Amino acid sequence: MQRIDIKKTELDLSQYIKRSAVPSDYQTLITGDTIVVENNEPKILYKKIDPDLTNELRKAVISIKYEKGTRTTGLKSESRIFGYSPRNTIRKDYCSSTSLAYQDPGINQVICDFGEYLSSLYKEYFPDVFKNHSDVVSGKILKEWRIGETPFTSGIVNKNNPLKYHFDAGNIKNVLSNMVVFKNNTEGGYLACPEYNIGFEVADNTAILFDGQKILHGVTPIKKTNRDTSYRYSIVYYTLQQMWNCMPINDEIARAQKVRTKRENGRASGNITMSDLQTDKP
Repeated sequence: MQRIDIKKTELDLSQYIKRSAVPSDYQTLITGDTIVVENNEPKILYKKIDPDLTNELRKAVISIKYEKGTRTTGLKSESRIFGYSPRNTIRKDYCSSTSLAYQDPGINQVICDFGEYLSSLYKEYFPDVFKNHSDVVSGKILKEWRIGETPFTSGIVNKNNPLKYHFDAGNIKNVLSNMVVFKNNTEGGYLACPEYNIGFEVADNTAILFDGQKILHGVTPIKKTNRDTSYRYSIVYYTLQQMWNCMPINDEIARAQKVRTKRENGRASGNITMSDLQTDKP
């Protein structure tokens, strides 16, 4: 494991946000196991994984039926979420498992189970951050809304997404997201971090751990070299802050029914107010 000491450079973020990443945005491309350190604090881990540990995970993500849409940051993507999701006033006003857990529970379980391996890397290389992450989650989020024996609640699988520069949003603060990448018959698709003047090859069967809410990042263009067998998947595990509001599932359902009844009565009488639409109102 090599160590690279870095220093953050202040950039004009308006020149990066929502534009595509390109290799010229950084000078150093990291291709081997590396711990990136700033001021003697580990910031990023890049590590190759034993393929025997990921065979089932790879099969699972290849077999998923993906959905095309737009992320909260406005980035278009082809992806699928897993784990648990918070309330959404319009679509589903109660905390629950994601649709993948209902439609293909076996695949969802394989993906969630792998989170425990990533969690072990997290604990080994970032012990202080991991402890803080675990302590916050233990104090704020019920165990039934956590992925196994990990501090994560949720995740996303991205398929062939050359995501433009962005900061992650919606996760709890000052913790790390954990990502695994699978690639086959592709060129590019590197993870660029221009503030640190580095990029990561994110080769097939690698993990990368970093704070995506603080570190600007984007994916360089993905070039498919075989029309039928090319792919790049990234599986990201994280903890959604909105899961703090989730009650036990039976209480969530009872709350949703009460809120729905209140809204329906309000519409019938013509007295519905904005407060009736707020998800945290009982």
